[in-house]
Amino acid sequence: MGVCGLYNSKLSLLICIFCLIVFCVLTWTKMEDPTSFKPRQINDQHRVDFGVRVTPSQSGTPLDGGPTQQQNDFQKRRESQNAGQKEQGNGEISEPYGFMEQQAVVQSERRRHLREVCSNHPELSQGSINAITLRNLFVQHKSKIIFCAVPKNGCSNWKRVAMVLGGVYNQTEDIPLREAHMDTGLKRLIQLSPAERNRTLQTYTKFMYARQPFLRLLSAYLDKFEGKAASRQGQYLRDIAKGIMRRYRKNATTRDLQTGENITWYEWMTYLTNQTERADFDPHWLEIHKLCSPCQINYDYMGKLETVDDDARYMLTSLEVQDKVNFPTGDEHQTNSSQAYSTYFGRVTMASLQRLWEVYKLDFELFGYDNPSPFL
Repeated sequence: MGVCGLYNSKLSLLICIFCLIVFCVLTWTKMEDPTSFKPRQINDQHRVDFGVRVTPSQSGTPLDGGPTQQQNDFQKRRESQNAGQKEQGNGEISEPYGFMEQQAVVQSERRRHLREVCSNHPELSQGSINAITLRNLFVQHKSKIIFCAVPKNGCSNWKRVAMVLGGVYNQTEDIPLREAHMDTGLKRLIQLSPAERNRTLQTYTKFMYARQPFLRLLSAYLDKFEGKAASRQGQYLRDIAKGIMRRYRKNATTRDLQTGENITWYEWMTYLTNQTERADFDPHWLEIHKLCSPCQINYDYMGKLETVDDDARYMLTSLEVQDKVNFPTGDEHQTNSSQAYSTYFGRVTMASLQRLWEVYKLDFELFGYDNPSPFL
């Protein structure tokens, strides 16, 4: 091999070595650059996660990119846990957060429902407010409140509240039931002049309470007429009891007609469903809409005896008097037992129940109570 041949061989070898070095350097540099890495594309229809194959519907991932079902469920649980509480600066948990807002919604819905039913019965909004309602509306001028007193509906407790707000008593627990019945320190709307009635109705806070109508009737019977209850009543109610005996008891004895005691549930139902008796119904069992005229008076608060604790708390807090007076605890002869209800109304024939429903159905409708029987 000549000199030139040897030289060319060495040159070729050097060129090969140089190219190999350049290739290695370029390859190493590219491996070190993180921006140059491209992961292998995974088919979204069968995404692999820790070796578990799932589809989008199984994972809960919505196709529109919104929150997953799991996220929604978590958010609901979190909101549910936090809804009833808020933390004060000292770390203590304060009064249930949102109670007032929740009750405001309840009140708004009750008034909306009432307006809707009233619009379906325009006759309830016509004419002037009847004298019965004017006698049942109590006025407390100092606190500027008016409330409709519905017997057998906790009205004595609201009279106690009004007496405390009026300064007659310091606390509701000091007021005996007989004193509450005396209406001490309260005015009835009918006692005011027509001009003053209009002014107070337009400017004072007004509220009323309803009760499931049939439970109210049961409470009136148990309190006023069952057993020897009639003998404990005033002369007026004793006379009503005697009249029921005279008209609906066959072979009534002289003693029956003298005392009016032991009126039966059947006699009570017969009395209530006789249309000729309705004109003289006592306020203890007169329809609530006749006592309070809710389609003519725009009540600010619509309470129910069944939810009186929450309703009273909301109302007194709204009026900013919750620190001045408390709503009395205790059931005041409440008859909310489902067992008692079933026992007494289970004895009533469907025909009698239908007649009773016709008498009180407007109270059921106006105040949002369910139909007591699917057959009515």
